[in-house]
Amino acid sequence: MNGTEKATFVNQVFDTIAGDYDRMNRLMTWGMLPMWQARVMRHTDLPVGGRGLDVCCGTGEMAFQMAKLAGPYGESVGVDFSDEMLAAAAEKQKIRGIANVTFKKGDALALPVSTGSFDAATCGYALRNVIDIPQAIREMARAVRPGGKVVCIEVSRPLFPPARLFFNFYYYKAVPWLGDRLVSRRLVGDQYSPYKWLAESLRTFPNRRTICRYYKEAGLTDVRTRSCGFGATTIYIGRKPTAEEGLQRPASILERLLAPLTAVRNKWLRPGG
Repeated sequence: MNGTEKATFVNQVFDTIAGDYDRMNRLMTWGMLPMWQARVMRHTDLPVGGRGLDVCCGTGEMAFQMAKLAGPYGESVGVDFSDEMLAAAAEKQKIRGIANVTFKKGDALALPVSTGSFDAATCGYALRNVIDIPQAIREMARAVRPGGKVVCIEVSRPLFPPARLFFNFYYYKAVPWLGDRLVSRRLVGDQYSPYKWLAESLRTFPNRRTICRYYKEAGLTDVRTRSCGFGATTIYIGRKPTAEEGLQRPASILERLLAPLTAVRNKWLRPGG
């Protein structure tokens, strides 16, 4: 399907599963999702009184966690394009009585937020469902201030062969089976049941190295990854450079190759060297 068709299809998928989204997420991750989300929060370095942005926020779970980190004088904003997901998030907000969270309908590829207006941006298990992953990362990088963090968590393929073998069976066979029986087996767009699609969407998702390259191409620095669940999930972390760092010219390949010789030369040229 082309980009427009995929966007419409994904919207329908998430509208379909919104009511059971949290329950199914806990089940799929064997209850480990809150622990992984807590790791995401630690990597944001979101300060008290700061502003956090959760992109493709779903039912708002990470947006609520960012609001807790920011405290009563801070703010969290969640953005999603699914009306049903946003309705579920608003209902949870009412029940929990959390005032410093705002939910907005919007596109991850053109976020309805001002440039440099957040201390951190997160995205949970949604990169593989956008039609332009590099653009989604660029938008998050645009949204954060210089020095701010962009932290995404996404399903990934374990590198250790036995873990990868188990993952392939569980993710491509067991998860769709559970989704069909516990959530919905109705075909979306006459093509896939919702959790069959969510599993299949990983097949064309870029590997860790490529996602890190997208981070760097978006202008983010200090890019690194952290694995969870024996490699079945990966956290991607990057920082938006400050103005002072942006003025520094990166070393060329030749300069990096000659760096050891330059160091030796400088040592011998020092007075008394």
